[in-house]
Order: sequence, then structure tokens, then C-alpha cells
Amino acid sequence: MTIKTRPIVEDEVLRFREQFVKGFGEDLDEKDRDPERFLALLPLDRTVAAFDGAEIIGTLGAHPLQVTVPGGASVPMAGTTIVTVQNTHRRQGVLRAMMTDHLNDTATRGEPLAGLWALETPIYGRFGFGHATSREVVTAPKGSLKMPKSGDGVVRVIEPDRVATLLPAIYDDVLANRPGMLSRSADWWRHQVVYDPEYRREGDDSAKRFVAYEAEGRIEGYAIYRQKSEWGDLVPNGQVNVGEAIAISDRAHSGLWNYLGNLDLFPQVKFWNMPVDDPLWWKLAEPRYVQRKRSDGLWVRIMDVAAALGARRYESDGSIRLGIEDPFRAVTSGVYELSVSDGEAKVVEVDGDAEVNLGIDALGALYLGGSNALSMAGAGLIEGAPEEVTTLHRLFHTAAEPWCDTIF
Repeated sequence: MTIKTRPIVEDEVLRFREQFVKGFGEDLDEKDRDPERFLALLPLDRTVAAFDGAEIIGTLGAHPLQVTVPGGASVPMAGTTIVTVQNTHRRQGVLRAMMTDHLNDTATRGEPLAGLWALETPIYGRFGFGHATSREVVTAPKGSLKMPKSGDGVVRVIEPDRVATLLPAIYDDVLANRPGMLSRSADWWRHQVVYDPEYRREGDDSAKRFVAYEAEGRIEGYAIYRQKSEWGDLVPNGQVNVGEAIAISDRAHSGLWNYLGNLDLFPQVKFWNMPVDDPLWWKLAEPRYVQRKRSDGLWVRIMDVAAALGARRYESDGSIRLGIEDPFRAVTSGVYELSVSDGEAKVVEVDGDAEVNLGIDALGALYLGGSNALSMAGAGLIEGAPEEVTTLHRLFHTAAEPWCDTIF
């Protein structure tokens, strides 16, 4: 059997989409066969298909994304997505071949980062991706989200046809200050955020609801959610499933969560992606009733060590020599000297010994500032004297936790 990999062409889009949808255990809906949305979000030259003869048996794609890094810079990142291998061809090197093509293409384009959301976390470390952001899945029962009223602002309904006009400015304001967040194009707002055909809704969920918090004639935050009705013995026990909650002021944050936690007939609230440093917990009278489960978010793969480390800023000055091992792309391995002055980095590849040694996946985990190098050293992911590991942690860690708002 000979497996070949290459980007697809336009007349292969439907077969490619059918295969990756099947890879996630579903079937492409008859109403979802128009390629417009697919082509708007994923350029054909950023796809990888694996072929066994004429049959597509593997899929992979890369959204051209921009991610905010510590210091506020927006850095190009290949958004690795729709990774599937047909069950008949598992463990035959298909994923490795597609990932090789994908990462080679990313490097050729000069993009210093690749990133993904991992459905199966054991897979991606071997390709150099590290767990870079975390999130909390929040479940709040009736009455637990009550807090003092937040000023004179009001929450207003936003109709879907006005979302892409009114809300991107609020999103971009938060984007500039939160490492891990992703820039959104007009196509992304249209085809991802607002897009909500009935046949794509899960179970009994409602259409997307959009609301904005407005104060002094200005929008300061918004939320996107769905409602799921449930009754038991004529007692309402519906659930509000929050998709996004973005605020640029404290009063907007409080006002939106007061609203979401007090919808008539819907006493349960669930949010799949709360930042781990969100201030909500400090505002609640009874925070212990709110269940919080931490999970991984964005995984980052460093493609160009010097470019990636030089693009972000640092909250402490100092220097350290990093020994980087990249088993999947040997060209990235080497010893790099990181020197930080006034928050800006100079990174050069050098000869000689490293002060700390770590894999490219561990560097990806550290990159956005949310991981603890001391804990990682305790797990055997970083090697070095305690004082050098402490220096590494001090240089990379940020006061604000990184958070990825968008799954892709």
C-alpha cells in the first residue's frame, strides 16, 4: 500500500469534507454541502489529504490565524484542525505523513507557531505541541451567580444581523491584552460566530442568543448563549449554555453574569471556557456552589525558536541558555541563548552547553506565560539546576493567565 499526501483541489472539497466529518463519527448533512463556508475559512493550499489510490483516507487543515502573545503582539499561527485518519488505515504512518507536510508548509510560510485544540491529548506531544493555555468548565446551579448590581448599565438583545457590526470592537479590545486570544476576520464572524443553521444545533438547544451590556450609550461587553428547556414535575430546570462572555469593564462583566444567572425558567448555567483567572469567583457570595473543572485549551508548537521567543515580551529581565530537543523536526533542535533587557528579547543559536534542557513541546507549553517551569521540572519535562529552572520560570511566566477564546 502506498499512501500519498497533498493539498486538495476544488472539485475534491466535498469528498474531503465527508471524510473528516466521518472521522468525528458524524455524517455531512445534505444541507451543508455548499463549499462557500469551508473555502472562506480554510484555503485549499492549507489542506492536506492522504490518499490510498483515489480514496481520501486522512484529512488535515490549517487556518491562517494570528495569536496574541505576552506584550500584545499578534503573531502568525497555523491553526491545525480537522485531523482525521480513517479507521482502516490507523497506525500506518498516515498522521505522521500529513503532519510532516503540514509543519513543513508552516515553516516555509515563515509562521513561527502552530496551534491546535487536542481531542486526544496523548497524540500531539510527539509532534512538538505543548499545552499552553488552560480553561475552566463552569457549572452553576440556581441562585449561585447572584451578585450586587453593577451600576446603571443595561443588557440588551442584539439581533444576529447586527452582531458583526457591533461586537468585533469589544472583542478586539480584549484581544489586545490577553495572550492566547485569536484575531477574527470578517469571514470568521460571519461563518463561525454568527453562523447558526437549525440543523447544526445539538439536541434541543435553542438558536444562539446574543446580548450586549450597554452603559452611558456605549457597549462594554457581550455574551453568546443557548437555552435548553427542561421540566420535572412542572418545575423548570432549564440550562443556559454560554458560548462566549467578553467584557471590557468590571461593570459589564458583573452585569452579563447577573443576567446569565437569572433567566426565568433556566436556573442552571454552564460555560465550557472560563479563563482560569476570571474575577467571577471573587464577586459571588457563595462561590463553593459553583463547580469548576480545569482542562486544557490551546496547544502551541514552536516552529522557529528565535522568531517566536523574540516576538513576545517578558516581565523580568535576565538571560538563560536553552537546550531544545525537537525529535520530529531536528532542524529546530539546538542551544539558544535568550537575553531579556527592558522586557525585550534577543535570541541567538549558540555553541556550547545549555543551562536548562527541554523538549520543543515543553517550550510551547511555556510560551504564552501560563505554565509553571518548576512544576514541569518536577515532572521531568525540564532538566537543569534549581536556580536555572527558577530563572526560566521567572522569565517566561506572566501575571495574567493566557486564555484561548476560540476553538477551531
